[in-house]
Amino acid sequence: MRDMSDGASQSGGGAGAGPRHGVDRQTGRHVIARLVGPEHDQTVQAVVDQLSGEQSAVDAIVDDAVSDPERLETLERLGNHDDYRSATLDRVAALTAEALGTTMAAVSIVYPDRQVLAGTNASDETLPRVRPIEMSICKFTVASREPLVVDDTRAHPLLADHPAVKEGVLAYAGIPLIDGNGHVAGTLCTWDTRPRHWSSGQVQILNDLAAVARQRLLAEPHDK
Repeated sequence: MRDMSDGASQSGGGAGAGPRHGVDRQTGRHVIARLVGPEHDQTVQAVVDQLSGEQSAVDAIVDDAVSDPERLETLERLGNHDDYRSATLDRVAALTAEALGTTMAAVSIVYPDRQVLAGTNASDETLPRVRPIEMSICKFTVASREPLVVDDTRAHPLLADHPAVKEGVLAYAGIPLIDGNGHVAGTLCTWDTRPRHWSSGQVQILNDLAAVARQRLLAEPHDK
């Protein structure tokens, strides 16, 4: 698997040292990126399994990426969205759901302990805007820095046993929202309560709308 040895050779002390299980942050991101990819690389899955002999190896890599101190500085600059609902980001989410014909869509911010929906097409009564990180699928997009597009979450190696899937998220598509310094704050994501095929045109639409969400969330004042 290319880049595994390169990433390992760059491990060291400090914030970039990486998670437990002996995987440095850069290598961990390569691993997760391969796991979220469309081929569901079984070789990479085997390597991850050997790191700890259990799913906790993947959890450790994801936790480390989400907790990256430099990324957290980016989140600090966004302000508090736990109690602040952005009408602009709500509109982006609503447009996303309408354009793709999905049940739900959101602009999410992923913290080490929670996921916050800074904008969504759902009411607060229908969909809690703040949920524990354990319920987040977007954390895999943040950790990998790559889009995560899944037709049937029940058949995906990372998601089959995920609690959100058990709650009914059966199709998911998320695009990372990356700031000018290369840090992933969250995602523009959409999901459905039934499996579905995401066409290349739909993924392109999601990418285009993610550019709008990125500009509104990351490049402008949070009190817009």
